[in-house]
Amino acid sequence: MVFGCIGINRDWEELESDYDHALNVFSILNLDSEFSSFVGLYRTTDLNEVSQRFSRVDTLFYCNCNDDDDERCWCENDNGYWEVDSIYEPAAIIKDASVYITDDIGNSFEFNFIENTMIVDTIVIDTTVEFGGYIVELDTTIFDTSNVRLNFYVDTSGTFNPQAGRQYTLSIAAPGYDSITGSLTTPLIPKFNSIYQRGELTDTIIVNEPFEISYAREETGKALVTGDVILGDWWDDTTSSSWCGGYFDPFMIDLDDGDQYRQTVNPEMCFNNDNEEIIKDYVLRLTAMDENYYEYFVIGEIGEYSNGLLNYPTTKGRSIGVEGGFGIFGSIGSDWKMLKIKSK
Repeated sequence: MVFGCIGINRDWEELESDYDHALNVFSILNLDSEFSSFVGLYRTTDLNEVSQRFSRVDTLFYCNCNDDDDERCWCENDNGYWEVDSIYEPAAIIKDASVYITDDIGNSFEFNFIENTMIVDTIVIDTTVEFGGYIVELDTTIFDTSNVRLNFYVDTSGTFNPQAGRQYTLSIAAPGYDSITGSLTTPLIPKFNSIYQRGELTDTIIVNEPFEISYAREETGKALVTGDVILGDWWDDTTSSSWCGGYFDPFMIDLDDGDQYRQTVNPEMCFNNDNEEIIKDYVLRLTAMDENYYEYFVIGEIGEYSNGLLNYPTTKGRSIGVEGGFGIFGSIGSDWKMLKIKSK
């Protein structure tokens, strides 16, 4: 047996890349009416490029240093100031592309780049007052607006409404890059049938006990089962911070098994010392996906190339449902089941 030592050169070596950049697309058609379909578009980057670049400054709020009750502010004197936030965006983002999605009967929809979208949250406060011995019922409405960073291409006309079991094609042209085309067939919308626990139909799940789901049979397709406990804001619902239970690892099902048997869900065991019965909203989601989405996110890239040294798949670019570049063109559609879940 021979023993030896291998010296390691600890000096850094600058790596250089020399290749033609390509487009990288991330596009999902969502059949759920509550969610938008989108196209994210980027270019490949050089090894020495930064991943983020400065975009702008966003004004958050004004600090009145004469107000001692505002805990958000840090004042050294009575001079007020504006609190600002630096906004960054991906350095490789493409904003000037021509993006179209076309259905199988020839209807074409243009997707436009949207950097920000505004969300308006309406808050109604009861400001009833007593005036001159009379009760004046008065509500005050506050509109809280916030700009959400998007950086996607979306249908701004509001006319794109993808349908189940249909074929769609993607077309992208960006100056200086090869064009990208994509194609897919959207999945059929899955459907929950019933929920069972302790052998009986139920609309209220007991924590720490298995339950069963049944769903409608489809000729083909796969779906992901997920569940979430809906917790309230901690300042309005003191039980949310101590809630425990109801969670399980998401898992895949074959939709052609529907109506044949019930699928058992085994939630994570969770115990606490609270003797009070607590009831929360509980939502189960059944998300069907097309072949492209399933191959990209579920199967992954293990079958394409593996790193023998790390025993882990490489991060090289993949093309699922797209040609002319990298990325994914996929679609999903969901059904939801609203339940209750109780702690005992």
